[in-house]
Amino acid sequence: MNAWKFWLAATLFSGIQTVSVAATDSGEKNVPAKPSLVTPEVMAKYAITKQTMDKKPNCNDVTVPLLSAFCERPILTSLDGKIRQLMQELPSKQAQYPQFDLQKDQQSWLTRHDNCMQDKDLKMCLELSYMERLSELQSQFGLVPQEGPIHYQCGADKQDVWLTFYATSLPAVIVKNNDQYREAFMGPLSRGVKYTSHELIVEERKQAATIHWDDKTLDCQQRAD
Repeated sequence: MNAWKFWLAATLFSGIQTVSVAATDSGEKNVPAKPSLVTPEVMAKYAITKQTMDKKPNCNDVTVPLLSAFCERPILTSLDGKIRQLMQELPSKQAQYPQFDLQKDQQSWLTRHDNCMQDKDLKMCLELSYMERLSELQSQFGLVPQEGPIHYQCGADKQDVWLTFYATSLPAVIVKNNDQYREAFMGPLSRGVKYTSHELIVEERKQAATIHWDDKTLDCQQRAD
């Protein structure tokens, strides 16, 4: 798995760099970036008026925190656009996993997205939020390369668990446990790799994993099959 993780990490880094350059290099130097297109629903939620958008087409003197975040972090515009496009394309497609509900999960993500407005680092919170949602869509609908499902057995009773790894915007793992599916996203760990989300933690090592599922900690070994 080490080579796979190295490739995923390299893909993540190069992907972020590419998107960032594409979002900022418009051919005009020293011109403030323009905020992302904002839907009427978002404008109403954050009290952004049409007059504000018309009077301030670029980022000079923008005072609305959400618009400022898009100005200062151009990658948000690209990520926002990708999610919007997928939400138009995916309703007609079949997800790989029966438990995930496209529209319900989108609403849950919007709630987490809105919680960023209270975060001390709004821009970073928004970026991670967008990347997690994009990664959910990419993995749940099989839009990127995957490895697995890989069979693990956990605990003294050798409970069967399957892990599937995805080369998503944030490298992801989907865990199948007792016919339930949960997803987490990769972060660095001193020995191995750690995937985290609001409902799952997976610490993955060579041919082994520790899975934190609800109030249970599962020590797992990879099977050879």
